[in-house]
Amino acid sequence: MPEVQQNRVITRDTSGEARGAQQIANAVTTGALGYLEQQQREDSALAKVKASNSLLDRETAISAINRDLSEQVATGKLSYDQLEETYGSAVSKLEPLQASGLDPTTAGELERSAKRMQIKGLEGVQTLKVAARKDSAAADLTSRMDLLGKDAAMPGANIDQINARMDAEDIDIAGHLAYGEQWQNRKQQFKDNNWTTHATQRVVEARDNLGTMQKIQNDLTSGEGFYAGKLDPEKRTQLLNTITGRIYQIKEHNERQAEIRENKAERALTQMDRQAATGIPPTPADQQRWQSLVSGTSAAGEFKERINQMAEVQGLLRQPIEAQQQYVDQKRQQMAANGGGVAEQANLNRLQSAIDTNVKLMKTDPLSFSALRTGSDVEPLDLSQIGTTEGQQALGEQIASRFDVTNAVRKKYGPEVSRVPFKAQELEAIKAGYEAADDKTKIGILAAVGGAAPTGPDAAAAIKAIAPEQPITLLAGMAQYRGLKAADGTDVAKTLMVGSKILKDKSVATPEDSVMQASFESIVGNAMPGGTQQREHAYTGFKAIYAGLAEASGKRYDPAVKDVDGALAKKAADMITGGVTTRGGGWFSGSSYKVIKPYGMDDDAFDKAVTGQLGAVAASAGLSVEQLNDMPLSAVPGTEGAYYLLNAGRIQLDPKTNQPVVVKVK
Repeated sequence: MPEVQQNRVITRDTSGEARGAQQIANAVTTGALGYLEQQQREDSALAKVKASNSLLDRETAISAINRDLSEQVATGKLSYDQLEETYGSAVSKLEPLQASGLDPTTAGELERSAKRMQIKGLEGVQTLKVAARKDSAAADLTSRMDLLGKDAAMPGANIDQINARMDAEDIDIAGHLAYGEQWQNRKQQFKDNNWTTHATQRVVEARDNLGTMQKIQNDLTSGEGFYAGKLDPEKRTQLLNTITGRIYQIKEHNERQAEIRENKAERALTQMDRQAATGIPPTPADQQRWQSLVSGTSAAGEFKERINQMAEVQGLLRQPIEAQQQYVDQKRQQMAANGGGVAEQANLNRLQSAIDTNVKLMKTDPLSFSALRTGSDVEPLDLSQIGTTEGQQALGEQIASRFDVTNAVRKKYGPEVSRVPFKAQELEAIKAGYEAADDKTKIGILAAVGGAAPTGPDAAAAIKAIAPEQPITLLAGMAQYRGLKAADGTDVAKTLMVGSKILKDKSVATPEDSVMQASFESIVGNAMPGGTQQREHAYTGFKAIYAGLAEASGKRYDPAVKDVDGALAKKAADMITGGVTTRGGGWFSGSSYKVIKPYGMDDDAFDKAVTGQLGAVAASAGLSVEQLNDMPLSAVPGTEGAYYLLNAGRIQLDPKTNQPVVVKVK
């Protein structure tokens, strides 16, 4: 510590304070300056961040512009030649970059970066433009080739001229732009396709023309052919395969068509023969149709000859049957004597065939025969209302008019003509309808037929035609025709139909056949000769009537008893036969015998009538009446009330006429 001297003025040293103050001031100044510098650095950093973000936004926006332009070009909304202008316009509309707060150097760098982005985006647009130009060129060329290809497919197209339109310099420039080195291959493929199309079109146009097809085949295969050097081998082979197959098909088709025409011509000649067999001249339309069918065939030369022969046949068939056969026989004799060619023999055979066909039609289907001869046909049968009285009456009138026709033909041509009042083509439908009908309808049909038939044989013929091999139907039909009823009024036809149904469906127990046979034998005995159709039919009817009567009376058969109801059996036998009585055992002690009476005649009346008839026969034939009385009576088949006299089992003959003695009872 310094020594203080007395009486000496001591002055305080303030330099230290000054330095301290200065230091403080310096510290304050330094702190203030540091704060400012920090704030400036922060502001600069924020400005750079904003500028960087703005630059990123610019990059994103330019990328978005490029994508949008690419999409517009792809969708056709924008042409490739508008890309750069549209790009520049879009970029110019972008928000300015955020460069505030940047120093000049940084701001300049920001602008340069943005410029690079814009240039890069423009380069992308230019790349897109190049691709779009190629696509546009390819699309234009494709459109052109499509239009020219369609022209090549037109009939008569000039393929050389069409292909030449693809050889222009501008087309080649566009082609190289679009396809580069592949352009020449594409153009050649287009030309080959046109030639292929041309050949294919010719095949289509040729259709079934064999000559044209063969010409195309030669053009494809010959070294000097039309398509020499114009088609690649693969397509040529494909076309050849198609044409070769088509030529084969055409040849086969033509052969089949020729065969078909020959068959049609043969059918036409057959139709002419059939027409000739009818005896009716053909219409002009028929003759024209036949001529068109035989034209161009091996039968064409026969047409005129057949027309002449047809006239000969028709003229012949209009003559009586005997004259027809005599004419053919004379022709045959002349040919045997003088000889004849194949054509003459064939014509003679046709004449004979026409006569045979004509006679067969006349005998089996007189309605059709008459229609062909007269040109007037019977009206179709109406079975729709057969279940009503009015319907039966109307049907009966139709059938009656048909019987008039058949009997008229029979009167002219003889008894060999069928009595059936139905056409051959109608019968199948009538038989099927009858089979499917209920009993009421069946009775209605039988009633219509029976009521319309002028005679019993007519009725029988019609009923047999409707229900062949059905004896009960025949019996019912004939009963309906004759109006047969039992003494108590029981309808024979209806009872037969009811019983037939029971026997068929076995819905009710009925006596065994052996039981029924025994009952029938005990009642009928030898009144009907055994083994005859008459007896078989009578027995069949007996069973059906018995079943029908039992059903109506409510009597049921007991299989354990094995017996029939005697009263029902007697009634059934009387209903089916007309009644059985006994004669014989007279002056010469002859044995009694059974005989079938006329329907509804009682025993006394029958015996009296027979006795009177035998007296007349004895006087006429010079025979003993006593002997005649003892002879058994045998019913004449198919003639009610007519009987042969049997002598020792044989039919008695009239010694004066040598004809069978027939007793007729009315």
